[in-house]
Amino acid sequence: MNNLSSKHRKLAYVIAIIVLLIPVIWLGMPSTGEEGSGGKLAQLRVKHELGESTLGDVDPSSASLNFVLLGLRGIATNMLWIDANEYQKKKEWGKLDSTVHSITLLQPHYMKVWDFQGWNLAYNVSAEWDAVEDRYFWVKQGIKFLNEGVTRNERFPELDWKVGNLHGQKVGRSDEWRQFRRFYKVDPNTALYKGGPDPEINPERLDNYQVAKEHFLIANDKELKHKQHLQMRMLFRGSPWHAQFDYANAMQREGVFGKQRTDAWKQGFDEWTEIYGREEFITPKGPIVLEWTDDDIKALAARDESITEQDVRNWTGRYQDTSNYRFWRTRALSESQPDTIKAHKLLYEGEKLIFDYKLDEAKEKLEQGMALYQSVLNQYPSLLSEDLAIEEGLKAVILWRYIHELKGLQVPASFSLKQLWLKEQGRVPELENELRRTHGIQ
Repeated sequence: MNNLSSKHRKLAYVIAIIVLLIPVIWLGMPSTGEEGSGGKLAQLRVKHELGESTLGDVDPSSASLNFVLLGLRGIATNMLWIDANEYQKKKEWGKLDSTVHSITLLQPHYMKVWDFQGWNLAYNVSAEWDAVEDRYFWVKQGIKFLNEGVTRNERFPELDWKVGNLHGQKVGRSDEWRQFRRFYKVDPNTALYKGGPDPEINPERLDNYQVAKEHFLIANDKELKHKQHLQMRMLFRGSPWHAQFDYANAMQREGVFGKQRTDAWKQGFDEWTEIYGREEFITPKGPIVLEWTDDDIKALAARDESITEQDVRNWTGRYQDTSNYRFWRTRALSESQPDTIKAHKLLYEGEKLIFDYKLDEAKEKLEQGMALYQSVLNQYPSLLSEDLAIEEGLKAVILWRYIHELKGLQVPASFSLKQLWLKEQGRVPELENELRRTHGIQ
């Protein structure tokens, strides 16, 4: 009798286990990767993009490490951050690199890990090296690190923006920009890259600003689906077109004044006005577009009876001011004008002639360029709201005055760009220091 009761209990246990397994399997069955596969929880993770595979590429070692550590992941991560800071202080770069990699295994989907360490490698670590080639290597390491972060985190448009910013601003605007831009197309490690670029950084052998623009466009595409928290939305979405302007302006800095440069500015103007300028942005008084017409104003106001045409005009003006929209529209338009191109070219040639020790020719070129540049600024006064435009004029005057000093000549009381020179004296010492660094002038 007891044996029979025991068998009944065991059978009941087995049946109960089977019954309980049914909802467990229904809820928790893993997904096979196909749509609609897996249990209810797996399907919900896919639907709401909460699963590991929906965030980006999966690193099995990362998942395994987190499983082994269980609840100690936070403690282990903090210890690794401390170690990374110490290795950086001691300049133990190999240990820093491996420690940062370990941090990403523990926090693969924490954006700040990728953001901070990518910036840290490209800016702080690169600055610790004397040779420009070594600095460029660490700039590349920062970019590659952020690239890995992008593949692991598809829901952060900020990371794509950060990658674009490193390609554009770090390579193109740092103190070593001349060498960095050259290395970008012809890597200093010629044994490895055979006189071409590092394919992980620049696979298509483009200008650094062109690659930056591509990453900014990817960031904009992602931003349509995943909200970014880096900048005001209007400023974030303007980044690709600013990269186009930087590309055109970089050619001028390097003495390229032909059709390629003019076409780059024209493309920038067209994209600024026809793409960015026609995109809708939401304000407290409804949608606006930056490149508006009277018909646009009426159409936007007609969407909501509580919004007047004046409301749309006011908010359009505010957003144009915030994005500096009118300035860049004017700048891109002015750069296609013959006088503007000629002024830039004369100032560039005058600067170059100084350091070829052809002072009389340099003086003549600078004076012609300064006069023409003054005419351009008179025609487009809004250009004086932008640093690069101001600095170009000030540098010309500094070099022109330098020639007078070398030749023992008295600086005339009246000269082109004098008003700009007097108004912007606060910028002069920094520009003089920059010229000392780049050209060695006293």
